Amino acid sequence: MTPTNKQKVVINVHDGDTNYQQVDITGEIDRDTLPGFREEMEAFLAGFSGKNLLLNLEKLGFINSEGIGYLSDIHNRLVVQNKDVYTCNASARIVDIFQLVGLNQIIQHFQNIDEFLNKIKIQ
Repeated sequence: MTPTNKQKVVINVHDGDTNYQQVDITGEIDRDTLPGFREEMEAFLAGFSGKNLLLNLEKLGFINSEGIGYLSDIHNRLVVQNKDVYTCNASARIVDIFQLVGLNQIIQHFQNIDEFLNKIKIQ
């Protein structure tokens, strides 16, 4: 699926193995798209029973501070459930933003999915 316009964020859920579930995020997360993104993610999270959540940001073009705050909120809620959230495949621009605001200190980012899979197999 691709977004029909830049006002929409699309999530695609993929089952990984029994150890993780992957969500691909496509589009831009900003003031206009955050409510729809939040609604889709909340519907997904309501049924998320896995241990590790991987957010694949390969097709994420932009994220503002509200979107970053929401990712932090997801992290905080999953931690109390003894679950983890990770990101992967973000553009250099988005990785820079994560580092600037300190999100990379609470949500570990991986260059690609293989790097993530190697990490969770060690656990």
